[in-house]
Amino acid sequence: MRTIFIAITLLLCSAMAYAQEHMAIEIKLREAPTQLYEEVIASVSLPIQAKTSAEFSQISREQGYSVEELKQKVQLLARLYLDTSIKATHKYAKAESLIELLEIIGTTTYDKGYLEMLKGRFIARSTRDFKTAIPFYSQSINTIIAEQDIQSQLLKLLDYDHLGNLHRIIRQDKPALVHLTKYREVAYQLRDNYFIAQAEASLGNFYSKRNQLSDALQHYSEALRLSNRLDRPFLKADLQLQLARVYRDLEFWDEALQYAHEAAQGFEKLEKNGYRSNSMTVMAMVHANQGNWNQAIDYYLNAQQLDVKNKNITAQALNFHNLGEAYFNNGDSATALGFLKKSNALFIERKSKHYQVYSDLLIAQVAIGDSNWQLADKHASIALSIAEELSLLDEQIEALEYSAKALRGLKQYDAAFNLVDKLIALSQVKQEKEAPKNSYSPSILTEQKLKLKLNQLKTEQAQSSAQFERTRISLITALIVTFLISLFSFGQWRIREKLTAELARVNETNTQDPVSSLPGYRGFIETLDDKQLAKPESIALLSLTDQLNNDITQGIDYNSGIVAEQLNALSGCFSGQAYLVRPGLFVLSIRESVSAAELLSRCRSAIDTVQGKGCIHMGFLPLPLLSDPQIKLTPELHFGAAQMTLAAAQSLGAGSDYFVTIKALDFAPSAIFSTPLYLHLGKGVARGLLKVETNGNKQKISWPVWENDENSKPAPVI
Repeated sequence: MRTIFIAITLLLCSAMAYAQEHMAIEIKLREAPTQLYEEVIASVSLPIQAKTSAEFSQISREQGYSVEELKQKVQLLARLYLDTSIKATHKYAKAESLIELLEIIGTTTYDKGYLEMLKGRFIARSTRDFKTAIPFYSQSINTIIAEQDIQSQLLKLLDYDHLGNLHRIIRQDKPALVHLTKYREVAYQLRDNYFIAQAEASLGNFYSKRNQLSDALQHYSEALRLSNRLDRPFLKADLQLQLARVYRDLEFWDEALQYAHEAAQGFEKLEKNGYRSNSMTVMAMVHANQGNWNQAIDYYLNAQQLDVKNKNITAQALNFHNLGEAYFNNGDSATALGFLKKSNALFIERKSKHYQVYSDLLIAQVAIGDSNWQLADKHASIALSIAEELSLLDEQIEALEYSAKALRGLKQYDAAFNLVDKLIALSQVKQEKEAPKNSYSPSILTEQKLKLKLNQLKTEQAQSSAQFERTRISLITALIVTFLISLFSFGQWRIREKLTAELARVNETNTQDPVSSLPGYRGFIETLDDKQLAKPESIALLSLTDQLNNDITQGIDYNSGIVAEQLNALSGCFSGQAYLVRPGLFVLSIRESVSAAELLSRCRSAIDTVQGKGCIHMGFLPLPLLSDPQIKLTPELHFGAAQMTLAAAQSLGAGSDYFVTIKALDFAPSAIFSTPLYLHLGKGVARGLLKVETNGNKQKISWPVWENDENSKPAPVI
């Protein structure tokens, strides 16, 4: 039982997903056909040519699809080629080729119904022969009328939509209303707000064309209410355009211009130039109805530019017609006739008789204004013939009026009287016929207008509430993030403080002797290397030669105390700082001008006060070592040179305190201070590049030599 329940659940979920997928494709085709076209083109290899179902099956396998999947893509592509938004080259020829392919591979009832719809769509788009197209749509509906699957429901929706609009265009209002009502019923059966809103808008458009403006506003109000729940920018812009037209017809000029501008902005963002042109046409008509013909002409010309760019011939023809009317009312009959003739020629070429009739009527009207009776009679007669063919009573009456005036102008009075008799007869028929009332109740219109305003306010309120909620959530999130960042920053600050203190301690420890914790060798090197401090006047390496092993003989603890006293005593006998290298060995950084002999005397006196028994040896270096300031020597090299002079002082013996100092002569090269120092300094002394001074016998100085050089002898002192 449980297994059956799970299986049923999975089937239901699969069916729902299948339905949602097909509905999403249908919505995308209406909202973004260009994007969908690019996706379909990218997913298949074209052209697809097959003479049999078996060949199509082979092509499907080669392209990695099942037969059904590739067939659906072919159906969708054929329909896209027939969409006005698609600008593919030779698109009608490509659509016709795909329709022929679908006729071969179609097997199901749905396939046959879809094929009939495409045939009707192809005729309507390519030839504008709407009457011929209608039976194909009717056959499509009859084929799938009993089917209830989602694909068939969507196809019925499309068929009723197109049939309603085709009948409306050719002025067959009763069947148009029947099909548009069916369109609305199927939309409600699908329970999708997008399709319901579009169906309501189609009915609003129908009533608007019949001048039943209160009914139109009622349907538009419902469509707008539903669209406000959706994020469908094209639907919203299209509704704004339709509302602009209704308000234009109601002579609510401000509202008409407002909605038309909003629609134009929406279509511009969507790059729908055809619909943007329609919005500009509405704005032009609003100005035209107020007698602002120059402004109307400007908008018509802007719309014409978009239609040329969009390659929409019918729209261009309509704009030529509108421009002709505007120039005629602006007093420029010659320019008006030029535009009207262009318009008329395009309507004849496209076989758009439902538009041509109005073109011929307007040409006749302009010709009568210019007393061009021949031209007026010609076009009035053509308009009368088309109006009779299409059963357009009002247009027949208008054509007869123009024709009668033209015949009177041509002095053909008998023919004119005959037309007047026919005109009277048709006028009586019109009075007897039930015609839709053009009058409307101001109270109903006010109610519908208030409903639209209420819907708009509700939408704005919902958007404001959503924005407030988003802002509130963003603020709370920002506060939480700020709090967490503050905690993290505080923690990082504490860690940083600890690390800074630890670094300072380590830096301080690093400069101290590790055993005695007194300022040591590393401290001397860092001080000498510090660019912020002035360089010392001289440095010296001082050895209490008899005490160099006292840390071993006396022990570290006891000896460390004596070494500290000696360091303090030495630091106090000159301006500068003394550093401990190891017990009994100190390096001095001297920041005053003092000779080696005087420094040695001061150190002797200081050491004598703190258990300073034994002789003192000192290596002394006046700074800088080289006279050329561009030559930089490292602190380690300075210390090494001091070691060499100390070794020289120690070679003089332990009978007295000795110092040795060296000074490079001006012509001495920097190479004498390169490693190994004990080799180069010895050679520098031997070559007379270094001046040596001592308080002992220079001849007894023994400079360090390279131990591996058996022939090396101590360098003589010059």
